[in-house]
Amino acid sequence: MFSDSVLNEIRSRADIVDVIGRYVTLKKSGQGYQGLCPFHTEKTPSFHVHPLKQVYRCFGSCSKGGNVFTFLMEHEGISFPEAVRRLAKDVGVKIEEEKSFIRQPVKPLSEIQQRALAALEWAAKYFHHLLTQDKNYAFALKYIEKRGLSPKSIEKFRLGVSPKGWDTLIQMMGKRGFKWEELLAAGLVVPKEDSKYQGYDRFRERLMFPITDKNGAVVGFGARALKEGDEPKYLNSPDTPLFNKSKILYGLFENQRDIRLKSEALVVEGYMDVVGLFEAGVQNAIAPMGTALTPEHCRELKTFTNKVVTVFDPDAAGISAWHRSMPLFLENGLFAKDVTLPGGLDPDEFVKKEGPERFFELCDQAPQQVTKYLKEIAAKGVLGEKDRAKYIQELTPILIASRRLPDKGAMLWDDVSRLLNLSFEAIQKLTQDAQFRLSKPSTPSEKPIARPTVKPGAKASRRQKFPLDWEFFRAALGAPEKFFKFPKSDWVGFIKDPELESLLVTVWDTQDVSQMGKVLESLASTHSCPEVLAAVTESLMNEVSQAKVDPQLFPEVAKRISERKQKAQIQGLANQVRLSQRLGDSEEQLKLLEQLKNIRMGTPSTPPKA
Repeated sequence: MFSDSVLNEIRSRADIVDVIGRYVTLKKSGQGYQGLCPFHTEKTPSFHVHPLKQVYRCFGSCSKGGNVFTFLMEHEGISFPEAVRRLAKDVGVKIEEEKSFIRQPVKPLSEIQQRALAALEWAAKYFHHLLTQDKNYAFALKYIEKRGLSPKSIEKFRLGVSPKGWDTLIQMMGKRGFKWEELLAAGLVVPKEDSKYQGYDRFRERLMFPITDKNGAVVGFGARALKEGDEPKYLNSPDTPLFNKSKILYGLFENQRDIRLKSEALVVEGYMDVVGLFEAGVQNAIAPMGTALTPEHCRELKTFTNKVVTVFDPDAAGISAWHRSMPLFLENGLFAKDVTLPGGLDPDEFVKKEGPERFFELCDQAPQQVTKYLKEIAAKGVLGEKDRAKYIQELTPILIASRRLPDKGAMLWDDVSRLLNLSFEAIQKLTQDAQFRLSKPSTPSEKPIARPTVKPGAKASRRQKFPLDWEFFRAALGAPEKFFKFPKSDWVGFIKDPELESLLVTVWDTQDVSQMGKVLESLASTHSCPEVLAAVTESLMNEVSQAKVDPQLFPEVAKRISERKQKAQIQGLANQVRLSQRLGDSEEQLKLLEQLKNIRMGTPSTPPKA
């Protein structure tokens, strides 16, 4: 890849003592130098550097040794070619790689794109200078310090602040020879609606996060508002030929060394999480740029590691994010786990409170994403049709992706078959149909598939499909005082007809017979389902009805609903026991078996008879 003459030239110019001295405090010792080993923790110096032989060696527990190239590879977690290029740049050696090994860019940068890169680099230095040197922006530095960030993190991530005024940056960069079209290509300016060649600074008085590609070149910025009411709170550079949110991961360049050394990357939600974790000693985190993870992100990540841990905020958005990431990681051959931090804390807050050791411990103990998701489904017990359809839809892309992993895929299909009561044939058809739809997108010219019409009476009615649910509905309307005393937790989630459950919740929430009557009157005038109307009108006409609902019917039907709940809980725990057994988690298995025993010995609850 590199000629011997080029490598020898770099070695002769790159003094190993100077290079290692950037990372290790070295003291003269005999013919060489010594210091604390950077590759393991020690109190007594055992790391030696020999300037004449241009080698280093640790005589402590790690026994690492090598030359100037291998030191950079070990310490920075980079490849040999990357180490050579970096040293060549430092010592001013122009390198020419053998053509058979050169990776030619798909599309060489145009002159304006090269100037845009230069503009982005200059802007990053300018923003950093304002933050660290200009007293007019002390408020920004104060904010950073309040967030617990030290100069170490500020320098590592080259944090800065954008200037006040609408065109301060434009004026500054114009004086340094940058043209409007170059600033526009860099995403640093916003053109006016009535002019392509005039506009204003995109970033004004914001905390600036330079976004780098995997080689360390600044290709864009992330910006956080510092002034109250300044919207949006977070603002990224627009997509340009240099910057594409679907391909860039924040922190990948800065944290690549620890990602490689730990063979694991932590995927968090935002750039403040990445910087905050770095400050606290967790230095292998990366974050997507305000967008969902993409296949391009996964492929980029896989060049550094094949293990990831998602650590998203424990809110609805965070849960949805790791759910969506499952098929992506599977499809791209990444082993993914998920951590839910206790106390509703985000990663930055948790590490500050509990420390990095506890954080890494939780990451080590974290379950695989798919296993965690299946346990969540199993905990719900017997699923209603609505939930079952929802999970089938969500699991389909995961099942498709799992076909790349024959052994694990087979186990996953077995688990899904049990949880959703689907045969292997049904799962296979489901995945094949979904893949066909993905590979054959519909076009406006395509005619819709004709569906056979259903003859009246040919399809089973809702009452026939869910007889117990409809008995419960009729009995509840016929004995409202008893229904109001029946705990909502004993039946919500265990009514298989979702619309019927929603109506029952509306009625139960009134906790008043007269208010219930108003709700039923409204239903009677607006609803279109004959079966619902039959039950509602029966209740409304109860006083004149010749066949009133037996008041004793409700306790009997309510008991059967409670038995359905108990059965669902038993089935859910049994599924969890099977999962724990397959995963070899004996402690979890014992806990679940104890819960299962208690539920089986318990008596289904019924409402008071009076």
